[in-house]
Amino acid sequence: MSIINYIKRLFIYPIKYSGSEYYKMVLIVRSDISMGKGKAAAQCAHAAVECCHQISFNTKYQPIYESWLLQGQPKVVLRISTEEQLMTLARNARKVGLITSIIKDAGKTQLTPGTTSVLGIGPGPKKVIDDLTLHLKLL
Repeated sequence: MSIINYIKRLFIYPIKYSGSEYYKMVLIVRSDISMGKGKAAAQCAHAAVECCHQISFNTKYQPIYESWLLQGQPKVVLRISTEEQLMTLARNARKVGLITSIIKDAGKTQLTPGTTSVLGIGPGPKKVIDDLTLHLKLL
């Protein structure tokens, strides 16, 4: 993410908090690369941690984060066919104000260095995330 986009994200906050809304996180794994189940799980964990880490830089997301924690931290793991589709989804998620995390592998085990493996989105409003990801299948 460029520094300009990062700064924009700190100050632009189109998603409104509602105490009665449900929140979730989705982790989207590329299905066109060969990863073992453990590797995919580790990449998903990286994405989830990075999404949560980004909240610490933007206090406007704190109410959503706290509600998500109280709701049991719902997470769903989905699959996507290509890196291009993953990047398009990431752009669309950012446009509507969702936190995103794109994980690129270090290349120490199964993947070549720099391979984009997982996209994390959220935590955010379930409806907003579903509007972007409902077409994807579970991993």
